[in-house]
Amino acid sequence: MDAEPTPPPEPLTIESDGLALAGLLYRPAGPPRGALLVCHGAGSRKENHALMGEQAAAAGLAALTFDVRGHGESPGVLGPDGWRDAAAAGEALLAASAAPWLAARGASMGGCFLLLAARARPSLFRTLVLLCPADGASLLAGLDELETPAETGSRPAEYQGRFDAAALRPFLRDLDLVEVARGMPRVLLAHARDDEAVPFAHSERLARVLAPPTRFIVLESGGHHGPGRSPEVAAATLAWAVEQAG
Repeated sequence: MDAEPTPPPEPLTIESDGLALAGLLYRPAGPPRGALLVCHGAGSRKENHALMGEQAAAAGLAALTFDVRGHGESPGVLGPDGWRDAAAAGEALLAASAAPWLAARGASMGGCFLLLAARARPSLFRTLVLLCPADGASLLAGLDELETPAETGSRPAEYQGRFDAAALRPFLRDLDLVEVARGMPRVLLAHARDDEAVPFAHSERLARVLAPPTRFIVLESGGHHGPGRSPEVAAATLAWAVEQAG
């Protein structure tokens, strides 16, 4: 028997620090067994993670992709408080879906923000999946390029954002993501050895300070976007979320 088709995603507005962030809610065909929040990286947007939302819904999870402040259809500019959007989006997803638990997956900056949000709100997220989570130094190195208009730079036009660079630079210089992650349980890491934007060694350092249960998926190649495009990592994301929810 064929699985019942899932409905198309529906817009969801997320209130965060007085900003109305744009989101897309993916619902499963029946009552959700849980929920998965999907957080994009710097300069990215929710549409770039539509496949993960669709796969989560097909697996029986409610899922939310959203634009962090200063990105996509969301207003504002991204500053040091941008991680608060992840917490607000997680709360909005639980409220809209009535799911019994919340997992979250973040890529690059999204992984960084999820660690900050989970440290501040430890009871909100049941488990995390972090794809090449960006450290402060890597985000700082990429800030100049992200501030350059896409038409004059080397990145694709769909990768752009608005940033409060004056506030972000000292914040990122002082950010120690390894200390933020220390002792945090139920985290799945995925990173490609040839990542050109976030050093593979950064995830190795994170893996050493996480508390069990944890898992580290190492891709031999694929670059910075490899984990996000990997069918293996996508399947592991869903399996990990459901397993750790128990």
